Amino acid sequence: MYRIEVDPHTHTVTSLHAYSTAEECARHGAEAGLKGIVITDHCSQVMAQRMNSVEAIENQKSLPPVMHGVRVWKGVEIDIVDNEGRLAFWDVPDPFRPGKTGAECLLPSREVVIASVHGPFDRAAATVEENTRMYLRVLENPYVDILGHTGRSGRPYQLEPVLKAAKRLGKMIEINSASLKNYGERSGPACLAIAKACKELGVLVTVSSDAHTAYQVGDFSHACAMLDSIGFPQELIANLTVERFQQVLQQRRAALA
Repeated sequence: MYRIEVDPHTHTVTSLHAYSTAEECARHGAEAGLKGIVITDHCSQVMAQRMNSVEAIENQKSLPPVMHGVRVWKGVEIDIVDNEGRLAFWDVPDPFRPGKTGAECLLPSREVVIASVHGPFDRAAATVEENTRMYLRVLENPYVDILGHTGRSGRPYQLEPVLKAAKRLGKMIEINSASLKNYGERSGPACLAIAKACKELGVLVTVSSDAHTAYQVGDFSHACAMLDSIGFPQELIANLTVERFQQVLQQRRAALA
């Protein structure tokens, strides 16, 4: 079984449908043996703070970088909002910075950016080819670090071109434990196929809890069981250790610069 030090996908009360503070998430993470967490509240025009998402998430700057001995990265889980791979607030003017959109203001300031599909756009019909093109365009966004829970998005895509693009661009594919725990019957086969393809192609993944309460922080059990069943190599888990995760992020930022 894998010993993973960083939970790269957690939600706080800022997401409204989550139930714990950042401090509570860090404290429970420490109790679970973690050395790092990423706060990735939803930036969405259909969930969470909605029109106040950008302002709420930007104020993560008020959080200390370490709580209860746990490194706390300031991140975001931002919605993919259309088939062209555009992200939330890409066309919404920022009320405080004329001439810029909300996404243009928020994304450069985040230490970790997860881009994920959520409803209701994901209920629209799309072909595998259209979904593939969508994810490729998301990966081309320079600020995106991780493609979030693609196994449960309801958007099947061609694995090889998307995963090869992620590898070429130094980006990560999420193995989301909550997807397997809560939606296993529906998303399990897709998650397994993605994990197998990442192993075969040598693509970096993140293993996450997608916690919506502090009690879930660091719960990777379902994801780790799946990865263990296929002999997934530890060296491809980007968040295995704090040092490894920080190294991958630094390489990403260097490429961005």
